[in-house]
Amino acid sequence: MPRPRPTFSRLLIVLLALLTATLACSLSSGDEANPTPTRIPIVLTPTGAVTMTPTFVILTPTPLPTGAALPYTTSIPATQINCTPQTGWAVYTVAAGDTLGVIAAVTGSTVAQLASANCLTNTELIYVGQQLRVPQAPPVATAIPTSNPQLPIYSTALTVDPHWTDLNGRAITYSEAVRVNAGEVLNAATVAFYVNDPSGGPAIGIGSDTDPYDGAFVDYDFPAAGAYTFQAVAANEVGTLSSTTFTVTYDPAYQPPGGQRNLLTITPIISTAGGWYTLQGGATVTVTWPDGPVGALKVDFTFSPTSGSSAATVIGTDSAPADGSTITWAVPSATAGYLQARASMPDGSVQTSEIASVMSS
Repeated sequence: MPRPRPTFSRLLIVLLALLTATLACSLSSGDEANPTPTRIPIVLTPTGAVTMTPTFVILTPTPLPTGAALPYTTSIPATQINCTPQTGWAVYTVAAGDTLGVIAAVTGSTVAQLASANCLTNTELIYVGQQLRVPQAPPVATAIPTSNPQLPIYSTALTVDPHWTDLNGRAITYSEAVRVNAGEVLNAATVAFYVNDPSGGPAIGIGSDTDPYDGAFVDYDFPAAGAYTFQAVAANEVGTLSSTTFTVTYDPAYQPPGGQRNLLTITPIISTAGGWYTLQGGATVTVTWPDGPVGALKVDFTFSPTSGSSAATVIGTDSAPADGSTITWAVPSATAGYLQARASMPDGSVQTSEIASVMSS
């Protein structure tokens, strides 16, 4: 039986199938030579997540007890090498808030003098509790009574130092610098001082003492020779009260009793001859400088022997010379030399007495 002939439509289908297969093989070979990676997202889901939490240690300060002082480190200031402190002065203990300038102001000295007397290398460095040598202890203030307030009261008459009385009964001085002194004034907050105007105008203020509890005074320099009248006026919350007046003549040529100025007086003495005082060896004598300058911080008395070392040594110090410059001295036996007084002034200068020649038996 003869085979049936394929129809045209069947042939067309077979040809299309072969063509499709050929194209598929060609495309497959080209992709393997230049493959393009496909990115597939991967999602990781942890089965046991661990959370890291930072730990902070909070320190809580412990408060100090009420009224307790804050701790601090004290820096001990250095002192000068080969320096001898001024042991003849009073001792002052540094308090909180003190500076060397404040201490100088209340002890009648200067920063430079305190630094020198205490061998300080840094005037800005002092500490609470430190003991410093000062020329005089600061005054202790006494509160004005408020329960029964009253006007100020003068305990003494106003005076001017130094001065002498001449043959005519006048107060007279040759000293250009004097101290106008009202003494202790009770219940006073301030004491102001005045001098007459030579031209006849109102009185001229010459200064005030705002801390009069240790005695009220001011220092005054005469501008020229002549007669001057001084007065003080004390004040408090109740009112004011004037002192007595004091008139003194300033005469630069005046010679005080005894002739030469600035002489030292020595008592007792055995004799005097040829300008030499003979003293009893081993005895104690009083050496005084009647003409010591007003306002001196201290007065050192020195002795220079005529034999051996000629260096002057301090034999005594008056640390409060406002009431007179005086010391006592134990006289060495069989010695001879020269006595002199040296006053340290607030401005740093030094004033000296005349030299007294002494010898002992």
